Amino acid sequence: MKELVKNVGKCGQDNLIAGLFPRALTMPVKIAAGEGLLQRGTLLTAKSDGTYVVCGKKETTGEGDAAQTTTYSNPGAILTDAVDASGMEAVAAVAYRNGNFNPDAVIVAEGYTLTAADKDILRKYDIIFTQVLPE
Repeated sequence: MKELVKNVGKCGQDNLIAGLFPRALTMPVKIAAGEGLLQRGTLLTAKSDGTYVVCGKKETTGEGDAAQTTTYSNPGAILTDAVDASGMEAVAAVAYRNGNFNPDAVIVAEGYTLTAADKDILRKYDIIFTQVLPE
């Protein structure tokens, strides 16, 4: 009889969504292979092949004097749920294509800071940021 009431799960607030307008709409995306475990709220940038990587990620191609480092800093979407892209193939995921978000809850690559230019780029996708006051 004591098993009739038990906790099945928990629901928490992450403060990612900061407002109702513009409304948060989603789109399917492919996360590039080898991106690792990405958390909800990760800011994404599209690569030339159509897959998405973490905004601010640095990637070096070539060797020696021919080596070139690319920083992916043209954001366009925000990941809706955690996804594991550790494997050798791109992984399907869902991302917000517009909405009103808390800039403190958005995740970018380590060592990268969300800039005013990034926010300007995101405005063309109708992604805006509203500062949420701490409780």
